[in-house]
Amino acid sequence: MICVTVEIHEGTLTYRARVIAPSIEHALKIARGGKPGRRVRLIFPIDPDAFFVPAGSGTRREAA
Repeated sequence: MICVTVEIHEGTLTYRARVIAPSIEHALKIARGGKPGRRVRLIFPIDPDAFFVPAGSGTRREAA
């Protein structure tokens, strides 16, 4: 599992969220949430201390 920060643009609203998923590609898919108007981009640099998450943590979204 990995943890990345993404920036989400939805209409005039822009916010950041931290997403935990098995891969970066899957994290971006989770952040899009199946909403066609939502744009998502990965925030760099990726924090190396927060990137790898222990295996038992599961997939979740939390505000950054």
